[in-house]
Amino acid sequence: MFTGVYYFSLLLGAVICDDSAKLRYFYGTMDDYKELPLERAHEIFNTSWYNASRTTVMFAHGFTGHPKGPAITAVINSYLEQGKSNVVLFNWEEMAASIYSNMISSYLNWAAPNAKKLGYMFSETLQNMSAAGFELNKTHLVGHSLGAHIFGIAGNTLLTKGIQLPWITGLDPASYGFENKPASSRLNPGSAGFVSVIHSDPSGYACRKSLGTVDFFPNYKPGTVTQPGCSNKSHPMFSKEDLCNHNRCWELLIDSMKYPGTILGSYAKNYRRWKNGSQEEKEATVLELGIYQEEPVPGDYYLITSAQSPFGLGKEGL
Repeated sequence: MFTGVYYFSLLLGAVICDDSAKLRYFYGTMDDYKELPLERAHEIFNTSWYNASRTTVMFAHGFTGHPKGPAITAVINSYLEQGKSNVVLFNWEEMAASIYSNMISSYLNWAAPNAKKLGYMFSETLQNMSAAGFELNKTHLVGHSLGAHIFGIAGNTLLTKGIQLPWITGLDPASYGFENKPASSRLNPGSAGFVSVIHSDPSGYACRKSLGTVDFFPNYKPGTVTQPGCSNKSHPMFSKEDLCNHNRCWELLIDSMKYPGTILGSYAKNYRRWKNGSQEEKEATVLELGIYQEEPVPGDYYLITSAQSPFGLGKEGL
């Protein structure tokens, strides 16, 4: 019986892997879109969707994410309301789902391995899209948790073929199964020309180590990091309260669009130097979160935020 169930699970997995990751192309609102599987994603260029004068923003969700979830709804709506980009959702809902009774098992044995496979698959999708007229040099890939590694692996794979993506933003890249793996198997500073990372849950679900060209550490401290407004008590796994720190990264990204110039990070070689530095030292090298930088000072950037939106404190948060 166990063997039969196991074989069926493998067969089901193969079927799902073939036809469950899709790109959802939005026409101005969340409810107006066209969705295509990865292998047919280039067919969108047979329609009027693509505006070549705009940057294309693609957002990939994390474990248990779905199109009506809080992260996707908030991030996609923010880019649509901004009205400056072609907006796309990398929808891998089924492959990111909790399919077993145990959430941890679903993550380790289903979602995380699928994320790695999808990274390689997506690199081929991007090449097919490029051949159909898509300008890869005008893309911004934004991935939350496991989604950050999907885009990182895609970028790494393209680089082996002489293609470099311009910009990847990693929102709290997932730690388990990735943090201590080879750079080619995860998001890393070489995954794109500019890799910006926001670490809002480095003592929880996300990587503590720096993974980008620049890494923002809001409200960081040694030990357990709790974002202002989040509870430091224990809560059921993946409950809203439990995910408060992990979700803060995309909330900060959204605020960087809504309130430009308010979320600033201060460069320092380490937390202690930032914490003990003078205000003049903290203001010496400053970067705005959420902005593309051609030649930034690479390294870690620290900042303090408020407990609710608007989170940015400007220079007072340095």
